[in-house]
Amino acid sequence: MNKIALAVFLVCNSGLLMAEEAAGNHSASSALTEETVTELTTLQIRAVKENVGYAVKQAATATKTDTPIIETPFSIQVIPEEVMQDQQAYRLEDVVKNVSGMMSLPSPYSAAYETLQSRGFASEPFRDGQRIMFLTVPLANAERVEVLKGSAAIQYGRVEPGGMVNVVTKKPLSTTHYSIQQQIGSFNTYRTTADLTGPINEDKTLMYRVNAEYLDKDLFVDHAFDQRTFIAPSFTWQPSVGTSLTFAYEYRNEKEQAATGVPAIGKRPASIPTSRFFGEPNLQNHFKAEVFNLTGEHEFNAHWTVKAGIGSYRGNYQYANVVNAGLAADNVTLSRWGLGSNYDHRNTEDAYIDVTGKFDTAGIKHTLLVGTDYHRFRNYANWSDWTLPDININNPVYGLVSKATLKSSPVTAWWSRTDQWQGFYFQDQLNFSDKLYLLLGGRYDTTDMSNGFAGTSMADANAATQTKREHEFSPKVGLTYKPYEWLALYGSYTEAFGGWASTGVTFSGEMLDPESSKQYEVGSKGEFFDGKLSASVALYELTKKNLAISDLAHLGFSLSNGEVTSKGIEFDVSGKITSNLSLIGNVAFSDVTITKDTNGTQGNRKANTPHTMAGLWLKYDFLGDYLDGLSIGGGIYAASSAHGDDADTFKLPGYARLDAYAAYKLKVGTHNVTAQLNINNLLDKTYYPSAQGRAQVFAAEPLNAIGSVKLEF
Repeated sequence: MNKIALAVFLVCNSGLLMAEEAAGNHSASSALTEETVTELTTLQIRAVKENVGYAVKQAATATKTDTPIIETPFSIQVIPEEVMQDQQAYRLEDVVKNVSGMMSLPSPYSAAYETLQSRGFASEPFRDGQRIMFLTVPLANAERVEVLKGSAAIQYGRVEPGGMVNVVTKKPLSTTHYSIQQQIGSFNTYRTTADLTGPINEDKTLMYRVNAEYLDKDLFVDHAFDQRTFIAPSFTWQPSVGTSLTFAYEYRNEKEQAATGVPAIGKRPASIPTSRFFGEPNLQNHFKAEVFNLTGEHEFNAHWTVKAGIGSYRGNYQYANVVNAGLAADNVTLSRWGLGSNYDHRNTEDAYIDVTGKFDTAGIKHTLLVGTDYHRFRNYANWSDWTLPDININNPVYGLVSKATLKSSPVTAWWSRTDQWQGFYFQDQLNFSDKLYLLLGGRYDTTDMSNGFAGTSMADANAATQTKREHEFSPKVGLTYKPYEWLALYGSYTEAFGGWASTGVTFSGEMLDPESSKQYEVGSKGEFFDGKLSASVALYELTKKNLAISDLAHLGFSLSNGEVTSKGIEFDVSGKITSNLSLIGNVAFSDVTITKDTNGTQGNRKANTPHTMAGLWLKYDFLGDYLDGLSIGGGIYAASSAHGDDADTFKLPGYARLDAYAAYKLKVGTHNVTAQLNINNLLDKTYYPSAQGRAQVFAAEPLNAIGSVKLEF
């Protein structure tokens, strides 16, 4: 039956595959017992029991309800904790390689910044539905990562059309469990993590969890490094079944120096060692950030539930960056520029309330969501522009200007920015039968944006502030048809009201119009082998409008009439084929085209968007014999060539890389011990996944290994 079901699924999707070709070419650790599950609420029981191993059947990110993924008319992929553990992932970059069409673009300014990209557009990171500003999200307390593609995430406010990457954190449990893991690897990598959870009182209505991480790692690029201390305590009070209150806090202290990348020469990256560094040693960025969250949930009865939360993010940044500016005609002399600041404060406040009700009308089952949210972001900063001597890319000499001289440079700019919006949203999921589901929803936003800039003082920046108010309604509609319990066909249409608006201004001094996007998507989802294997196919067209582009008639000013269109097809699969063999894999074919521009790039493929991307990770568990406890596996990740810049002046060559994995689990007394080794880029391939123009082309890590020992008790 499973083979027949899988064949039917492939036949149903063959039309999507042909259309694309014609167009274009949990939860707790495995050591936790069943007792843990029985003491959680009804929703938590479902999440734990159905999301097992690599297979995930439930995710709330897309709808904010308990709708199964197979009944959701949008593309959503989930990377569970077991996959992250098997791959020893500690950055979102390590995670999103498991999702079709996704990649990470490193920043030349900070090793702590990470720009995620899906379907050719930015995908914003969230933590439990709360927006995280400008920094990566540590994974030490991550239970799973849910990725919602495209512009479907309108319940969360102004989201980039690439979608959202929501890190769902570990919650306090009512059963005591402790674990500690030590990782040691290439490039002087040392990472220690701890996870402690359990009840505080005898009746187990008050629970705690503490996750902590210490990271000390050199990058493969000379002089670049990353050091991080992270701690995340949380507490849950559950006075009765269906009622809970959770307080969560995160503290992060990070020091790092970013890689600078290499320049392009001719049509490809320069043939110089990828470890070469063109900044200044001993400069570093320093970040401190805190996150506060208070969330509550109450079930009035079996039909009505209210959820609410407030959150705050506080970030203080000090940075000292030297980045590549441009390569001279001799293809040897690299110009550089620098930027430093000891005053950059970024704060956010968030609040939301959601009411969910389930009821019937005329034989139609409804799941109704009504909610409102508020978000405010404030940024106050100053910085200094640095003048630095050129550097020879074949024989770099550092220290021609002292660190003290750079750090004492006068402040040249002050910046003040406040963005705030309030949204009201609704969603009704109508179940006409066990086969037909209709989703109707929308969001109305009121947004206020203000920017102030001056070269003299913060007071002058505040005095020069411009403000713009926008109102917008964004609809979404989706239809799902399930001809069989294990197969769903769906279609959806969504619109979204911009992400972060450009900070540019027009020649007349006005702030730019907000960006917007719309998406059409059709696809299918299937569950096989008694739900142990999930697969999905999505065909989409996504357009982003009002992009900021240069005003060629007035240099230094911008226009908001750029446009990019992304079309493609994506395939994802995850779960178990047999009791021994698990996999997670993906393939994406995309065509991301600049459809409107004034800079001569109209009709070009957007930079950093390979036509084809694919990944496959396999794990084999030896069970019931003398090798019981041993797991082996590995992965292959590949991409076709891509444009290095929008003007297509150089290419990023295609690549394929291999990873390998082995782990052994055993009992030592009453404790579980796991020893693990991962080898990445096994064949030591040199390749360049992304670039930020001709001056900054970023190589991937060469051959590297990381080993770990984990103790659970």
